[in-house]
Amino acid sequence: SNVLAMRSIVNRVWAWHFGQGIAGNPNNFGQTGRHPTHPELLDWLVKQFIKDEMRFKSLHRHILLSETWRRSSSHPDPRSVQQLDPNNTSLAVFRVRRLEAEEMRDSILHVSGELNLRMGGVPVRPEINMEAALQPRQIMGTYAPAWQPSARPEQRHRRSIYAMKVRGLKDPTMDVFNQPSPDLSCERRETSTVTPQAFAMMNSNDMQNRAIAWAAELLSSDGRDEPTTLDDGQILEKAFLTAFGRRPDILESNECLSHWRKMTRRHESLSYAAINPPVQITRQAIEEMNGEPFTFTELLESNRHFVADLQFADCDARTRGLAEVCLVLLNSNEFVYID
Repeated sequence: SNVLAMRSIVNRVWAWHFGQGIAGNPNNFGQTGRHPTHPELLDWLVKQFIKDEMRFKSLHRHILLSETWRRSSSHPDPRSVQQLDPNNTSLAVFRVRRLEAEEMRDSILHVSGELNLRMGGVPVRPEINMEAALQPRQIMGTYAPAWQPSARPEQRHRRSIYAMKVRGLKDPTMDVFNQPSPDLSCERRETSTVTPQAFAMMNSNDMQNRAIAWAAELLSSDGRDEPTTLDDGQILEKAFLTAFGRRPDILESNECLSHWRKMTRRHESLSYAAINPPVQITRQAIEEMNGEPFTFTELLESNRHFVADLQFADCDARTRGLAEVCLVLLNSNEFVYID
């Protein structure tokens, strides 16, 4: 019965898809907030939302099947658009936006074939940077236990909405891609472009594992029990279809094939050791009352039952070479940005 609440909900859902709401500040929706740029559109969506008994899936469908959502980010006459509508309030073109931190993680897991889509249940603990996981954290005059990831891959690879949030501990990879604090209301997510993002996407153990899992998936038949019958070109075509929804052009195909062969030769002379989390750590901290340093040992019981993801150490040179190509595709603008 509260139409203002419905308008606020619809405006926020629109902002999730387009990066900006029809009314610019979702947390201050009403007389004191910014006026909607398309009030008739907002009213129509609200009516449809109420008519559909406030089903969010129907609201998402209305937005994602619209001509506005399907518009290109480029216009045949960009100069005129820039002159007439420099802020793109008319939505003549689609606003390019980067995937949010959770969207990016879930998309990468989906492409690699590892995403667990099971709904509901208790929170899970994904793997995070080892240094961040093991750093001492004070809580209520004592020290918090170290972060221990869930033992099994199918638990760790659930969607990000099910990831446990621990006060005072952030996932560095999610943080560098502007994941907001769970302690504060976030009206609109900020988007930054900084060097640590490239390091996280190219060099982190997590991304290496996602790339090798995707490569193993591409090189196997259903269920990874038998090798694929596809040739190298068809494998790369499958990779492009999975990541981008299109086939590679001739130049892209040749570049990827060349990189795959070059990396395969490189990996033939390299060896890797398996990486597993420790089951016991010695931590150093400062006594709160007297400022004296001290050390203590912590047993990490959950890590005793840890089942590692597929790693470079588990695969041959050809699979590792393809993983290098997969890593490049996952780092491309076409994958990271919604265009």
